[in-house]
Amino acid sequence: MVKLDKKIKDGVIKVKFAASTYFSLLRHCAVPLLSIATFTPILLTYLAKEKPETPQPQANLETAASPAPIIPSPIAPLTAPSPKLSPSPQSSAIPKSAPSPQSSLSAPKKIAPSVQTSPNTSPNTAPNTAPAAAAKPVTRQPLVVPANYTPPAIEIRVAIKRDVASVLIGVNGPAVITDRQGRGLKTIATNEGLPVIPGANGLKMGDLSLPEVIFVQPTSADGLVYVDDGWYRGKVLLVAQGDRLLVVNHVNLEAYLYSVVGSEMHSTAPMHALKAQAIAARSYALVHMIRPANAWFHLGNSQRWQVYKGIRSEYQSTHQAVNATAGQILSYKGGVVESLYAATDEIVAWAHGGRGMSQTGAYKLAEKGLDYQQILGNYYPGVGLARLVLQN
Repeated sequence: MVKLDKKIKDGVIKVKFAASTYFSLLRHCAVPLLSIATFTPILLTYLAKEKPETPQPQANLETAASPAPIIPSPIAPLTAPSPKLSPSPQSSAIPKSAPSPQSSLSAPKKIAPSVQTSPNTSPNTAPNTAPAAAAKPVTRQPLVVPANYTPPAIEIRVAIKRDVASVLIGVNGPAVITDRQGRGLKTIATNEGLPVIPGANGLKMGDLSLPEVIFVQPTSADGLVYVDDGWYRGKVLLVAQGDRLLVVNHVNLEAYLYSVVGSEMHSTAPMHALKAQAIAARSYALVHMIRPANAWFHLGNSQRWQVYKGIRSEYQSTHQAVNATAGQILSYKGGVVESLYAATDEIVAWAHGGRGMSQTGAYKLAEKGLDYQQILGNYYPGVGLARLVLQN
């Protein structure tokens, strides 16, 4: 049984997550929930093995030949929201479900940092978080966040293409192709499409022969990677799996949420509804980082998990909602809440047994003047708020 070891010091609960060997145990358990009745900050240790420094293109690296396809330039990621069409969120009626079993295809031992937990406390049962649309909103003390607070730089791995025969890859600035150890293999030209297909002994990128596992990694902080029909922040992993490809976006958790909030809820929704969505999405994502879909990625990009479209679903409003709630999660009795949600109360009742947030309901409550903490208290009764802090 997985336990959480927590020590209280100066009003901060320090929680260490167990090694990845315990992840499989969590697959069949209710995810432990973290109880912080007074909204005490949670101290999350994100133990990662040392990452190689971002490789810079070197003079002796070959430059990939320019292919025929030309990719579109990235649009401004902070486009203005489209006109309000309805109070409905953008997500469809397809409910979120548990991740699929791990693929039988070969997977890496470790590609990204693992989250470690301490096996000293038994998992707690999640509270009954049935929506209470008619109930009085829960009034909470606001979560106190220090003015200088910065959320931890946690990287999430999102599968954006699965079981495809080929992809078109590009970059908007300086970038390098690296192997799994971070060694630079090739530099690639800006804004030119590079078709990638599985080869006999790895990957084929145009005329280039590459290992079966590579990263396409911008060398500047604002660099973007193009994959088929959209631009993505962070770096992109490509894996040859027989005659098919897997494409995974490695991206900062907060940057990932810019897109998720704009994909799951209309960008013109009331700001407090967007803030509630941001916290629910962050908590949901963190649970799947603890309980990943498989060794290659934490979760997918579809409605089965959370919709993620890269920068094309980022808006000024979604950046504001994510930044204003930076690092905040739902918590209960020693763990992170898997904050399920769906478009309506009816879908929440059908798909999640009444446990979770109605996005349409959150929209309407925000229009009535409720703030995001009251909205979350309405749909996740008995659950508190906490903030993530990286322990040095």
